[in-house]
Amino acid sequence: MRRYAPLLPACARRYATAANPTPLKSTLILPKTTFPIRPAGDASEHSALLRKSTTELYALQSKRTDRNTFIVHDGPPYANGDLHMGHALNKILKDIVNRVAVLEGKRVVYIPGWDCHGLPIELKALQKASAGSVAEAVERGKSMTPLEIRRQAKQLAEETVQSQMARFKEWAVMGEYEKAYKTMDLEYELLQLEVFKDMVKHGLVYRRFKPVYWSPSSGTALAEAELEYNEKHVSKAAFVKMRLKGTVVGEDDVSVVIWTTTPWTLPANKMVAVGEDMGYSIVNSAEHGKLLVADERVQYMNSILGEDTQVLKSGISGKDLVGLSYTHPLLPSDAPAHPIISADFVSADSGTGLVHLAPGHGMDDYLVCLSHGIAPFSPVDNNGRYTADTLPELEGQEVLYKGSKTVLHLLVEANALLHLHSFSHKYPYDWRTKLPVIVRATAQWFADAENIKSTAVSSLDNVRFIPESGRPRLTAFVQNRNEWCISRQRAWGVPIPVLYDAETGEPLLTEQSVTHIISVLREKGTDAWFSPEVPDSVFVAPEYQSSGQTYVRGKETMDVWFDSGTSWATLSQRLGKDVTADLYLEGSDQHRGWFQSSLLTSIAARNAPPFKQILTHGFVLDAKGKKMSKSLGNVIVPADITRTKKNVPNIDILRLWVALSDFTKDVNVGPTVLNHINEVLRKARVTSRFLLGVLSDWDGTHIPYSDLTTIDKRALSQLHAVNNSVRSAAAAYNFSRAVTILAQYTSTDLSAFYLDVIKDRIYSDAVQNPERRSAQSTSSYILRNYVSLLSPFIPLLTQEVWAHAPQALLKVVPSDERDMLTFFTPPEEWANPSLDRDFAVLDKLHNAVKLGFERAKAAGRVKVNLQLQVLIVAAPGTKIRQLVDRYRYQMETLFIVSGVMVHDDIAATEGDWWQEVESVAVGDETAAVVVCEADFSKCPRCWIYSSPTVDGSELCYRCVKVLDGMGVQSWTV
Repeated sequence: MRRYAPLLPACARRYATAANPTPLKSTLILPKTTFPIRPAGDASEHSALLRKSTTELYALQSKRTDRNTFIVHDGPPYANGDLHMGHALNKILKDIVNRVAVLEGKRVVYIPGWDCHGLPIELKALQKASAGSVAEAVERGKSMTPLEIRRQAKQLAEETVQSQMARFKEWAVMGEYEKAYKTMDLEYELLQLEVFKDMVKHGLVYRRFKPVYWSPSSGTALAEAELEYNEKHVSKAAFVKMRLKGTVVGEDDVSVVIWTTTPWTLPANKMVAVGEDMGYSIVNSAEHGKLLVADERVQYMNSILGEDTQVLKSGISGKDLVGLSYTHPLLPSDAPAHPIISADFVSADSGTGLVHLAPGHGMDDYLVCLSHGIAPFSPVDNNGRYTADTLPELEGQEVLYKGSKTVLHLLVEANALLHLHSFSHKYPYDWRTKLPVIVRATAQWFADAENIKSTAVSSLDNVRFIPESGRPRLTAFVQNRNEWCISRQRAWGVPIPVLYDAETGEPLLTEQSVTHIISVLREKGTDAWFSPEVPDSVFVAPEYQSSGQTYVRGKETMDVWFDSGTSWATLSQRLGKDVTADLYLEGSDQHRGWFQSSLLTSIAARNAPPFKQILTHGFVLDAKGKKMSKSLGNVIVPADITRTKKNVPNIDILRLWVALSDFTKDVNVGPTVLNHINEVLRKARVTSRFLLGVLSDWDGTHIPYSDLTTIDKRALSQLHAVNNSVRSAAAAYNFSRAVTILAQYTSTDLSAFYLDVIKDRIYSDAVQNPERRSAQSTSSYILRNYVSLLSPFIPLLTQEVWAHAPQALLKVVPSDERDMLTFFTPPEEWANPSLDRDFAVLDKLHNAVKLGFERAKAAGRVKVNLQLQVLIVAAPGTKIRQLVDRYRYQMETLFIVSGVMVHDDIAATEGDWWQEVESVAVGDETAAVVVCEADFSKCPRCWIYSSPTVDGSELCYRCVKVLDGMGVQSWTV
């Protein structure tokens, strides 16, 4: 192989050691920068970077009055506790969306908000004041006035808002915090009441006595969204017989058998339902007499009773049973009989095929009984205790506890309890107190969803969902919503502006009455509604004052989902026109919550959806995919991730975790994930630092594209491609793909290719060498592109780069680009498909070189790739040979070896003391890549094996020329 080594020019000479020789290292132009290897550790510097990348950026882009406005409407977090990883995922996602929109030239409007009313805040405030349990807080609240409760709740909410706001700012989430909306602010409450008035005007608000979810532990009605379900709740399930009056197909003394998991509702029983098309049997039990059950349930009941009953009659049509009546086992014998009816929800899948109906304690029961003229009956008070309207033995007892036991005891005494057993099933709980709820008929205020849901559903046709799976979810929730219970029996909330006739209790709710109440509350504040010092008469509109009737205020407050669901109204007020948000972005659970309540209120009030797009993200789980729980000890909070030894939070790692997450699914966080994130962030920092160092002595002059080296043009072609790919992914909200592309670009295109191959030029060439200036010019473009694409995800690192950038770079970079107001956009001429195709082949050759090097290294023949020279063997006239000939003088630099030669025949390599040969296929052509020891010695300055002496005591020709230009007469290693 040595016979192919190039001859060095004769001017390469040995430098004699003389007095005060120049150290060779000092003649190299090594990268220099003030940019630290680790994030800013100084608190003041960190604050300056944070302010520059958030407050100042938002203010600058807000001046774009001539641009398209992009509105992300903030789904208000609940102001009752510390922030968790779900908050970080949500808020940082919104911020990334906003930053991308700013970089694309839009004017962003993002007004943070907070949900401040409701039972959880009220209970937490009471619990904080009493330093006791939730139950103790509830009891304490019963002895307090509404104003006292509201004062404590407001103070807690305000403190929480300030704490959460500070954290959001710390995470570099930009927005108009000084204009933040809070649902407890009077301005917001009045907007909410205006929406309520519009709904009253359209006839969409009414009062009805009907079953609702009721929390005895909280003393208030609950919406479906305020429930959580215990999958392993255990109930005492009972088989109960009720004696039929008269005969059934010739049989007398027959009892119907029902099965219930809520025996406490039996005192409110009004009917028993059968399936009209089902078959029924009369069986005889030695212990319990004649019993009526569905044909298909006879065997099951026998297994429960532990006996083989005698079938007396079977195949009795349910239709023939309708119209019969029975006596209630807990009522006196002379009490009116209850009817047997049919219902389409009765089946033979469970129980006995007969269903006990208590219209005051079940929605299906209520609807069926209402169709038969039976009103709901619910002898249970706000605390979940039986009232005096039921049996004397039950009055004052809690229905879920002692009251249920007493009912069962009374059934035993009445010889009506056939069997009792434990039954594990899914059951609703109060999401706050974690205690069971009941269904209870009360007089509540409802929003009519039935009359607007078809419009709401059809409006979603013009809404974009990310991911698309959100569309059927929200559609299904809206379609299944007939009415919305919007009243709550608590003090901390927006009052429902209803007056009641002091004598009859009839409500007064009209557009005129609400308009007047709003005017009073605008002057006095909503606390006035709860103040005994403000007379009821103040709230009566003039047109109702002459009627002679006396009105009193109601004490109900609005459901907090109505509070937050009307937040869209703040946008129109702030922007001075009716607007629709471009994006709603929340967790996937908000299909049943905020997305739905926002849609319904907006359709009801203005017949249009409040959003153009809905983006949803999953939940945050631990490293094993489990829900975080204090009891499991697997809770990770944002501060755990951002904490540093210098007590200056590293926000970029938290933001990069969000950006790299596939938010369309549940997101994991743990040591493995965070180690990967740390490595990605470290590489981004090291890469930025190296590029800054390369530009430390740059004069700011951009070399024309036509004069750039081929390798530099290849780097710009890669830059152009990654710019398009990242921006395209970011515009589609595919941030994980955008950052993954950037991470691959960092590792493959920059670290493993371009930044590696330019080191020799940057370090060893003369300052004004055209190829060195070409590399610097290209590096300036790469750095601009790199930090521009990184800026939506890790803005603090971006600002830190610009804070340490050399003046020459700052002078040529537009301020909009430095301020993260616009993306760096590469010229189209940089896209070079033909060059990319050529380099695809060169990359194959390079891979073969690297493989040969690894084998030689493993064999102990070499330590570094500069010890190698390469011979490429390709047949003359082939396409691959033509390409190799064309790039002959770039390949040495590209492969980072000390020599590259081309030959026609592999036999030319025979006789060398060692060699590694790799075959490379390009289409139907092949080439051989031969790797062997370099012919010359290591140059002591540039370390390329091009020194003509055996001991490397002479410099290579290139280094001699550089030192001559520097006026160096003597040198030392």
